[in-house]
Amino acid sequence: MAHEILPHPNCHQPLPPRRPMVTLLSCYMTGSTEGRNLGTPGYSHDFVARAYAPLLKQYGEVRVVPDAKSDLEPMVDAVYAEGKLPLHFSILPLQDVVLSKRALNVVVPAWEYPDVPNHAFDGNPQNNWPQTADRCDLVVVSGPFTHAALRRGGATGAIRMVQVPVDEAYFRLPLWQPQQKVVLNCRGFLFPQRQPVTMMPPQTVRRESLRRQLARDIEDRLRSTCRRFLGRRATTFISDQLRRLKSRRIAGQAKGNCKPIRLPYQSEPQVELSGIVYTSIFNPDDGRKNWPDLINGFLLAVGEREDVTLVLKLITSKAASADKVIRHIYNRGIEFRCKVVVICDFLDESQLYALTKATTFYLQASRAEGNCLPLMNHLAAARPGISPVHSSMSDYFGPESGFVVESHPEPAAWPHEKRQRLLTTWGRIVWTSLRDQIQASYELAQNDLVGYAELGRSSRQQMRAWAGRDAVAARLEEALSNILGQSLCPTDESAVDEKHGQWRQRSAAA
Repeated sequence: MAHEILPHPNCHQPLPPRRPMVTLLSCYMTGSTEGRNLGTPGYSHDFVARAYAPLLKQYGEVRVVPDAKSDLEPMVDAVYAEGKLPLHFSILPLQDVVLSKRALNVVVPAWEYPDVPNHAFDGNPQNNWPQTADRCDLVVVSGPFTHAALRRGGATGAIRMVQVPVDEAYFRLPLWQPQQKVVLNCRGFLFPQRQPVTMMPPQTVRRESLRRQLARDIEDRLRSTCRRFLGRRATTFISDQLRRLKSRRIAGQAKGNCKPIRLPYQSEPQVELSGIVYTSIFNPDDGRKNWPDLINGFLLAVGEREDVTLVLKLITSKAASADKVIRHIYNRGIEFRCKVVVICDFLDESQLYALTKATTFYLQASRAEGNCLPLMNHLAAARPGISPVHSSMSDYFGPESGFVVESHPEPAAWPHEKRQRLLTTWGRIVWTSLRDQIQASYELAQNDLVGYAELGRSSRQQMRAWAGRDAVAARLEEALSNILGQSLCPTDESAVDEKHGQWRQRSAAA
């Protein structure tokens, strides 16, 4: 491994006393788990970090790294100064990860394409994922899909499969009952509305879109000018300064109050859900989510059913993005008598549990997913899914967990590449299959409660084996033991590993 320093074979010095381990946890730190910066790039990594944190605490103290580029190495120094041993656990894609020079690096990248970037582009050598992966002491992936993509790309280092753990509270939710009513204590926009809908003025939507595009253009032109006149080193320096300014801005937003989105539609202070409820949670600005097909398929499949509700929980802090979804519902000209509920506000954990309890099926039509945590949560809650089985969903979803939507590979680009070259694929769903599976799910819930309950229990059983706390904890211990040198004891903070000789030499440079 690039960072592994082995002791000299003739060195007979005794290993130092075992010292406590401190895990330094890094990710984008957008504040999304508190409702800040929802929908910004990388926001979902915060939720993955929150899921892993309780398991990491079993091995000792966990400290959050605010900004890995500026804070990681000083925090490594501080851990060594305390007589402890640092483990850097980073939940970031490989193109953005910061690797410590004197601590073990465990990196957890989520990936949703069958091909990983295997060459440098856009001035970032870390875009060569296999090379970057091989610089890590361990890469942790969520399942066989990502593992196979990295190996196909040429990665030869240590890769272990450890799933993102599902919150145990979802496994404890009661089974869905057709007569139940659940009230969500949150604001919701219910459609059709009692009064005619007045859309947000188009100029408002365009103005917000133009503002974001102008900011991106200015940043790109500044980098291009620097490369032309100042050289690569100066360009790298200026890019780092821009990144730090952006990080500070996001951090400042994360500390502020979460203001509700204002839209020109009637809203209800509470949302009452009953009957057969379909839920979908997505960022409307993420092109992978394919929500237009989802809405069209749903309305044309069961839109005439008055006992059906579609809940669209939008992950965004932008009014124009939410309005885009509502415009789509009305501009397609599809008449419907079902209920469509659009929720824009941040939901805390208790509200998400309530929404899941109200849900009969989780619905999604994504083109690519690195994990799809909402689907995993609902399957754990015994709520069957309606989903394609490409990308990461192929690791855990199938007929035993719900209704499978057909899909086929379609040329696609990696989202973080500026030129958007078609160097990989994502899943193009078969629209008629989506419509038919929604209809079939409705018939099951309406006419076969025994069959529905059996499918729900099966989805829960499958997810517990895949991402239940005990299963994930065992895989994490095995994965860390491979780099730390012995079986870890979660109840003993001082039991670290037999490789202290290697860590001792790393700390000698500190």
